[in-house]
Amino acid sequence: MSVAATMPIMITQVVAMFIMMLIGAILYRAKLVDNTGSAQLASIALYVATPAVILQSLATSFDPDKLAAGAACFVLSFLFTALSAFVAWLFFRDRMRAAQIGIMISNMGFMGIPLVQNVLGEQYVFYISACIAAQVPLMWTYGVWLASQDRATISPKKIITNPSVIAVAIGVVLFLSSVDLGGVIKVAVADMGNLNTGLAMLVMGTYLAQTDLRSLARNRNLYAACILRLLVVPALVIALLLFVPLDITVKLVVVIALSAPCGTVSAMFPQMFGGDYRFGAGLVSVSTLMSLVVMPALLAVSLVVL
Repeated sequence: MSVAATMPIMITQVVAMFIMMLIGAILYRAKLVDNTGSAQLASIALYVATPAVILQSLATSFDPDKLAAGAACFVLSFLFTALSAFVAWLFFRDRMRAAQIGIMISNMGFMGIPLVQNVLGEQYVFYISACIAAQVPLMWTYGVWLASQDRATISPKKIITNPSVIAVAIGVVLFLSSVDLGGVIKVAVADMGNLNTGLAMLVMGTYLAQTDLRSLARNRNLYAACILRLLVVPALVIALLLFVPLDITVKLVVVIALSAPCGTVSAMFPQMFGGDYRFGAGLVSVSTLMSLVVMPALLAVSLVVL
């Protein structure tokens, strides 16, 4: 892989994603999609499209090297997510909990999967699926606690029943059994998975349309959170990956996963527990816009140094 060969693909994909986001914003402004519709689109992406992509990527012939690399991605994603939470806590301490959630949880499902599919190849979704699964326990424990400040709200059931975790569990069984989806099931799963990018970007567009950019432009905490999420955390990830003996393409998957913008839970969790939903939505929108420039640059750096 080289910067010259990869960057045109990356830029094309990022611009295409921005166009889809813009369409989502226009639909919201034109009142063709409201908050209810946006939430429903997000639910379809979360409960149908993303799990379908994960399931499709894991339903391949067993390969011990692939299993070892996938396990490494899981461990690295868990450790780097915990590191992200520590970085957020160091900066914000007991304030701006929505920002801390956004720094800890990257949007690797909505932004990461489409980029891995189009830049690295369909076969590498296998590895980002492991990264996604690793974030779920921290998201539904420490992330929920940050939003609620109540340990009673932490639910192991929500971790186990998370659609992406279920898809990973089923996919791992299929992978270990060397079961390849075939016939009608393969077509159905593939077609549902193809919805992922479009739905995700439309939802991001509706968040963007709800963002008061003028007000956010004066919020220093938002800039700080975006810098930590998009620059500081990825820089630490890239530096630490220098000492990890993994194939460079697998490392790039981890970089994409951990350099994605703030996760949508930075808006969803505060809304669930009476927090600052608008700041969270603005954080998702602004960090997503900034990532369209930052992520290609980070990948270029990673291609050179890793």
